[in-house]
Amino acid sequence: MIRAELKKLAHHSAIYGAADVLPYLVNFFLLPIFTAYLSREDYGALGILLLFGVLTKIFFRMGLDSGFFRIYYELTSERDRKILAMTLFAAAFSISTVLFAACALFAAPIGRLLLGDEIGESQVSHWILLVAADTFLNTFAFVPMNLFRIRGRPKAFSVMTLFRGFLNIGLKLGLVVSGWGVTGVLLADAAASLLFVIALLPTLVRNLALGFSWSMLSRSAAFGLPKVPHGLAHQVLNLSDRKLIEIFSTLAASGLYHIGYVMGTGVKFFLSAFELAWSPFVYAQLEKPDAPRILARIATYAFAALCGFGLLNAIFGRELLFLMAEPKFHAAHSVIPVVVLAYVIQGVFALTSIGIGISKKTRYFPMITIAAAALNVVLNLFWIPRFGILGAAWSTVAGYALMAGLGFWLGNRHYPIPFEGRRLSKIVLAAGMAFALSTLAPRNLWAAVPLKAFACAIFPVALWAFGFFREDEIRWLRSLLAFPGVPEEPAPP
Repeated sequence: MIRAELKKLAHHSAIYGAADVLPYLVNFFLLPIFTAYLSREDYGALGILLLFGVLTKIFFRMGLDSGFFRIYYELTSERDRKILAMTLFAAAFSISTVLFAACALFAAPIGRLLLGDEIGESQVSHWILLVAADTFLNTFAFVPMNLFRIRGRPKAFSVMTLFRGFLNIGLKLGLVVSGWGVTGVLLADAAASLLFVIALLPTLVRNLALGFSWSMLSRSAAFGLPKVPHGLAHQVLNLSDRKLIEIFSTLAASGLYHIGYVMGTGVKFFLSAFELAWSPFVYAQLEKPDAPRILARIATYAFAALCGFGLLNAIFGRELLFLMAEPKFHAAHSVIPVVVLAYVIQGVFALTSIGIGISKKTRYFPMITIAAAALNVVLNLFWIPRFGILGAAWSTVAGYALMAGLGFWLGNRHYPIPFEGRRLSKIVLAAGMAFALSTLAPRNLWAAVPLKAFACAIFPVALWAFGFFREDEIRWLRSLLAFPGVPEEPAPP
């Protein structure tokens, strides 16, 4: 049973992951070009505009995309599902139209609030308008993209994501090299979103039916609206440090931190792919009598994979930054392992807080993230003036740690899951040993690689030495690797 479910989850995660990783890799290999044409100040402005863009996504959708995903599973009639899609799309479109008009009307004061007076008001207003337009266009995408996930069509989801990603990269490269700077980056985002939405329109139209249900809107809003303060607090936790660094230091320092942060989010692509497959997987298990046991075992495997990817990112992040970015950005390497740790802890929250979503106690999400964001901001206020960008990175770790702890406690109160604590602690210990060994590597770029590769290899060896693997799992892994003379074994119970 678990083997079949694990294969399905891994298959879907791999497909979703390809959609994220391939554009990321292309962007990564283009980093020498982008860092040559964009300054630290440009990256600082982009980091702050990224915060604005994420906040507009939260307000423009008002949690209706989450509500659609959850309520869809409760409907049995295809017509009811189409009415749900029509209801939530119409509501989101109406909200987005009003808020886009507000962003256009107040672009200048919003720009001054975000970026001060260092950059011309007219320029910043155009940036605000482009970010808001990108968000507005994506209102047309949430219904078809969620349907791909719900109906188990990760390939369709990934094809559309790749289409948008590579289109965005091509436009961005052409505009930045042509001297458009930050404006070129934002214009590429908006143009790619427009073409992406046009490609999705047939899927959207096929899944809408004439009608509007206040009852469905109410149920979806009851589930999704708590995600709004949750999302806001999460972005304060995740992105507000860019603005605080700019306040306490300079826009250039914020840009330096932004580059280091981006280099530390390689693990995010495993996490994002997994989360896209994890939610529909979890909801599909609920009718099974042994669902808690299945979820606990899968969480163990997922955490081991998350730590493995995190180690690769943390250990080789410095070398990759030095290879791919201009020297003016090399000082950002110190924050990379800390950012990786923050994202690993975010993954722990995603794994251990599932009881909150299952039990529909979504009111807890904003409570958790507001507490974490408040801690993050307070620590930033104390640590950024003293420790600079490292202080900002460790503040993010502290915020996510509080978030993970509260998510585990509240989730297990309402839907207990027998997480495998001893095995999870062995994963943490093995990963910690591997990373500690990597810190002994010499500073020379190429001399460091062999020892760091050895440190990464220590992780699975340490898991085996600590007795992490059960005998049935060892036999199963051997059968998967097709070791000679070993027959295929049944799935781990």
